[in-house]
Amino acid sequence: MTSSQPKEEWRAQPSSGRSTSKTVAPEAASEARETLALCAVLVVAAILRAIHLDAGLWYDEIMTLVNSIRLPVWTLLTEYTTLNNHILYTLSAKLAVACFGEAPWALRLPAMLFGVASVWALWWLARMLIGRREALLAAILLACSYHHIWFSQNARGYTGLLFFGLVATALFVRGLREHAVRDWVLYGIVVVLAMYMHLSAAFLFATHAVVFASLRLREFRSDGSTLIGWLPLLGFGLGGLLTLLVYAPLIPQMVGVFTEVAHDGPANTAMDLPRPEGVTEWKNPLWTAFETIQQLTQGNVLMMIGLALGGLLGLLGAAELCRRVPVFGAIPILHVPLTAAILFVGGFRIWPRYLFIDAGFALIFVVHGAFVAGNLVLRRRKATTPNPIGLLVTLLMIATGLFLLGKAYEPKQDLLGARNFVEDKRLPGDAVVSIGLAGRVYANYYAPNWAIVKTKAELDTIRTEAEHTWLVYSFPMHTNSKFPEVMASVERDFELLAEYWGTLGDGQVLVYRTR
Repeated sequence: MTSSQPKEEWRAQPSSGRSTSKTVAPEAASEARETLALCAVLVVAAILRAIHLDAGLWYDEIMTLVNSIRLPVWTLLTEYTTLNNHILYTLSAKLAVACFGEAPWALRLPAMLFGVASVWALWWLARMLIGRREALLAAILLACSYHHIWFSQNARGYTGLLFFGLVATALFVRGLREHAVRDWVLYGIVVVLAMYMHLSAAFLFATHAVVFASLRLREFRSDGSTLIGWLPLLGFGLGGLLTLLVYAPLIPQMVGVFTEVAHDGPANTAMDLPRPEGVTEWKNPLWTAFETIQQLTQGNVLMMIGLALGGLLGLLGAAELCRRVPVFGAIPILHVPLTAAILFVGGFRIWPRYLFIDAGFALIFVVHGAFVAGNLVLRRRKATTPNPIGLLVTLLMIATGLFLLGKAYEPKQDLLGARNFVEDKRLPGDAVVSIGLAGRVYANYYAPNWAIVKTKAELDTIRTEAEHTWLVYSFPMHTNSKFPEVMASVERDFELLAEYWGTLGDGQVLVYRTR
């Protein structure tokens, strides 16, 4: 690199070789305190995620259990019928179920463990980017996060995706800095684990590849130097090869499932239900943006204000890290639009949870932004002394997370409460039916004796033979778009008796009975 080019701070600097015992002892003591503090944070994270881990299951969890976890291992490795199957998570949950039974907490145990592990992974990545103090605060913030606890108690692969994504990004940054073969071999292994956990990990690794390619291109155009080198191709190649190997038996079926979903086919072909035409909102990036804001704020004005302030701090932290550690700063900035663009062009549904992997990156930006803002207020260029303003702002964010913890333990989707209400109130001679996505979970898990209706004619036939007819459904947007004739009949001839709300967007469960 020529002398006119600025030196990037993220590159490894050689040791001066002048360390003495006078400096080693305080350093060792500081690391010991940091380790103890991190262990305490992880213990607290585990406790917060264990509370109410045995609550009732919601739609996606039940479908995972019924259509994936209950299958033989060989079938899971060789058959692919639904995007709902996060294979590595399914295998992990299957092991937990084999040990502890089909209790909800056993199904969610891998998500909880990956959730705690992702707190550590965030600390590890943040420590090499923003220093010890800020890294520990970011870990505390994630440990107390309502949304992270929500996903840590969700029997799906998203906390595993977050864990592997953070570890892979840390290895990517360190590998570019230290040029060690070990880092790129580990990177390749983490790539295949992330891809086996959830296929949306491909978007993150594509972002890594774009960042690497841009760095190589910049060096080639400047002076032909090879500080970045070609060693990262070892990690990309190993990860890609291993991913192809584990998915090889499934690729033909996956192509069919992807094609079907992209053309509005059902995400699960195991049940004969109509295709979800008309739910165009799920493929609209604007819907995704509004739904993400809704999930982050839960409609609370104070949370909206907090989100806006956090966004400003995040922008400030992102700007500083893009200047000082451009390799990392570019990753989340590129990942979000790249993910949305690929899903939109491919015709897939753009769920906000596909961006959950960016939660750790966002916290790094926000925490660092708080300290950058503190330095600006204190008119300091560098954090050479403790920053009381940055610390205070971060502690306020942690306190806000603790204040919202109660909501994390509310039902995600109270399917069980609705079933119990109906079973308690129904009279002899009454019929109970369900429709749409709710029909799947009741027929397969909570209420096998309830009928499923798909047409108005089927509903009318059941009504003629019953004293009263109860109808239970969920996901109003989806149900109204798929069954307009049935829902028009419900609005005309039924009355709403109960509505069970949960923390899942559009996941309320509605109970109707004929007038």
